[in-house]
Amino acid sequence: MYTGKSNGFPFSQLLPPRLFGPVFCKSALVLASVLCFAAPTYGDCDITLRWDDDPPYFMAEEDEVVGMDADLVREAMARLGCNLSFEKLPWARALRELRDGRVDMLSGAYQTPEREQYGHYSKVVGLVSPNILFVRRTDEARFDLSGLRELLESDFRLGAQISVTYSDEYSALVQNPDFEQNIQYLSRRESLWKMLARNRIDGVVASRLTGLYEIQELGLSGTITPSSLVVSNKPAYFVFSKATVSSGFVADFDVALRAMLDDGTFAAIVNRYVCDPGGFGLAEAQTDTGTCPLAIR
Repeated sequence: MYTGKSNGFPFSQLLPPRLFGPVFCKSALVLASVLCFAAPTYGDCDITLRWDDDPPYFMAEEDEVVGMDADLVREAMARLGCNLSFEKLPWARALRELRDGRVDMLSGAYQTPEREQYGHYSKVVGLVSPNILFVRRTDEARFDLSGLRELLESDFRLGAQISVTYSDEYSALVQNPDFEQNIQYLSRRESLWKMLARNRIDGVVASRLTGLYEIQELGLSGTITPSSLVVSNKPAYFVFSKATVSSGFVADFDVALRAMLDDGTFAAIVNRYVCDPGGFGLAEAQTDTGTCPLAIR
């Protein structure tokens, strides 16, 4: 639980975020932690972050919580001088715990008026992972990818998870009985990827980063690829409990995230888990997107 208090002014008020730009930081990577980010001191600072099994954002490996969100927050808290602990919770309960101050922080949260009543939202958005359509590489030019309706009005066979809502448009389209024969529902996305690879369906909708991670793990990166069709693109944020965390601390967390984006740390963490040569998963990172390694863990 957050109990910290910074000694002095919030760091975000001392220097503007753009001071931590790529030119300055990349010129002295060895001294980056000293020269590019001078974190405030938070005495007895302990932050609790909610997690659940959700690769590539969170997963358990050898009794340690790892993944993109886990590693990003761990690095940011280290720069702020804070301890980080993890609390495994389902999403609905995590929102209640955040509201009541029993957990300090969530990741991947959509911004809503209700949640703004009890949560401080981080303003720096590094990861953007829209729901997109994945297809076989051999079929990229075969179908009209202007929209879901156009696809379902053709002979396209869409694979979807039971009870998952990908967008408002999708929710409306699946109510149309004319499209029933075009949609194959399964409970597990792993089975959908295998069906796509075997030409039993023509496409699967998934979060871009989640999809890239899963097809890498299944050895299907050479067969399946993200298409140009974006089904929904709503940003998600880090959010902190107003009951336990000050707005000043959140501002300093944003400075840490900005520094990580500018010095390449953010991109390096993402590329530990997902190789995204197109760079579409990163909103602002300065990185060589053509050379990311595959799933280094």
